[in-house]
Amino acid sequence: MALFGMFDYEKAGRGVSKNAPKKKSFFAFFELYFRYWWRLVKLNLLTFIFCIPVVTIGPAIAGMTRVLKNYTLDKNAFIFHDFWKGFSQNWKQSLPIGLLDALFTVSAITAFQVYPQMADAAVEAGGSGTIYNVLCVLSISFALTLLMMNFYIMPMIVATNLSLKDIVKNSFYLTCVGLKKNIFTLLIVALIVVMFVLFVLTGSASGLILIPIWAISFTGFVVMYNSYPLIQKYVINPYYEERGMDNPEYDYLKPLSAEESVFTDMGGQEAPIESKKKKKGKIIS
Repeated sequence: MALFGMFDYEKAGRGVSKNAPKKKSFFAFFELYFRYWWRLVKLNLLTFIFCIPVVTIGPAIAGMTRVLKNYTLDKNAFIFHDFWKGFSQNWKQSLPIGLLDALFTVSAITAFQVYPQMADAAVEAGGSGTIYNVLCVLSISFALTLLMMNFYIMPMIVATNLSLKDIVKNSFYLTCVGLKKNIFTLLIVALIVVMFVLFVLTGSASGLILIPIWAISFTGFVVMYNSYPLIQKYVINPYYEERGMDNPEYDYLKPLSAEESVFTDMGGQEAPIESKKKKKGKIIS
């Protein structure tokens, strides 16, 4: 029957073919993000709470990363269970990384403020401030490189059994290999940081509410979506290929056997249903 003459629900739709072309990365990202949007809000709040003691920032990010890895692969995750698993199983490696990140962040901010002032003072004294400008540029370059390495360090802590030394070495390698994608990710992260700096400067309390409910998980999701495919390509997949094995992370994409499958995929094969002609009723005079 057609509802108000608009739709006929007795006709079969097109269905969804399993061989349908993949969407472009930009549209696939937002489709995936909004699919897990409410879960990401809860994950953000959970991560924010666990980051409050400061020293637990590293393990908290590891817990969040474990959940985000599943969402990036479009796999289910039990938010608290998987978060706590990532937190408790990876705290030995993630704790020093979190503390070092905090230390380097403070050092970088200090360098950005001190070196320009020293350069100006040197010029006013009749000397040259070139050396201080060079040191400032080197500090910025080092800070940006370290930030992009962080796009890979925590995901590898969660997804591999590598030593921390190998993780740091691989993260630097992946930072160089995926430089174009890393710069794009860096711009998004910078945009979010600038947005919250503006909230602070304008005294917008409502904007700051986005930190505990949105900003952390959204930034992490962007990083995982752009960075984890490179980790799979250059770190995880080669490990299994050397051993003649398939990466188990792709198991959910494999077709089920006849014994395992419950339903048959009929996407794009539905036959139209012929609607029966309705008989006209008799008129009682």
